[in-house]
Amino acid sequence: MLKNLVVAVSLVAATWLAGGSAQAEEPTKLRIAGILSAGKEAPWESSFVSSMDRIIAAKPHGLDIEVNYTENVSDNAEQVFRTYAETGDYDILFGDTAYVDAIEKLKDEFPNTMFVMSGSGNRGLGGNAYWIFVHAHEPAYVMGQLAGKLTKSNVVGAISTFPAEDTNDQINAFFAGAKDANPKVKQKITFIQSWFDPAKSNEATSAQIAAGADMVYQMSGAFEVCEERGIGCFGNYVDMSKVAPKSIVASTIVKWDPHINWIIDEWWKAKSANAKFDAPKEPRWFTWQQGSGDLVLNPAWEAKMPEDVKALAAETAKAIQGGGKKIELNLNEPKSD
Repeated sequence: MLKNLVVAVSLVAATWLAGGSAQAEEPTKLRIAGILSAGKEAPWESSFVSSMDRIIAAKPHGLDIEVNYTENVSDNAEQVFRTYAETGDYDILFGDTAYVDAIEKLKDEFPNTMFVMSGSGNRGLGGNAYWIFVHAHEPAYVMGQLAGKLTKSNVVGAISTFPAEDTNDQINAFFAGAKDANPKVKQKITFIQSWFDPAKSNEATSAQIAAGADMVYQMSGAFEVCEERGIGCFGNYVDMSKVAPKSIVASTIVKWDPHINWIIDEWWKAKSANAKFDAPKEPRWFTWQQGSGDLVLNPAWEAKMPEDVKALAAETAKAIQGGGKKIELNLNEPKSD
């Protein structure tokens, strides 16, 4: 009996000396709370939910993954995060936007829970607070090429919510693509200073059309004027052609898949090794080549596009996805010409 006890103690000591901590059993289940800034039907949130559904089906690390969502979280973010954390039932609290203030207050109180925030307005906290960034500038560049080639007025516009790094990146790339395809292009940019205000968005679109714009990147999500006036408009986050079938030329598609997989890998790594979370303080983001997005043409517009325009977009997309063409990540606030 004494001999067996000595052997057991020796094995434990050897484990600590070799790895610094005892090896944990590999987890088989993962529970995630998705904390969404708007409803699941909104474009940004819809892209997140669709990506999460694909991850659940793929079962990374063989995990059975369960995700529950709380929608329309804004001023009560801290309470929502706390409620989930206090249950002790959730492994990852995955926020889809700038929740850094709420997470900073809670992260040390719940060290065994992984917290996730996304996009601009956040800051690196390290430890169990992970920061991801979803950039869609690469497909936006290709959309800009389409706009530059299809415009008849040489005035290309963009309507957006606020000047922020995760809107500026797409707008700058869109205008860069338009001007690379057509050096005569003049750019117009309007920020409506609201995350969602269809009336302001439609008013801004009308003003840009009056100023000559006939191709508009409609990032604020209102397409009524585009449909009424028959101009070319561009959507983002999800395929908008069903919302505005006459006016949508193309849409950027946001895919969170590589970001979610990275988060799960980090969680798995810590839990399998019985180690503490160790998040980098810089945001993690992935390229189009790594599966972070896509570009979808509206079939109605694709059918009437000149062949050379379609070929240019296809060649550029292939070059970016293959790693042969790099698109600058420009986070500066865009201005009108």
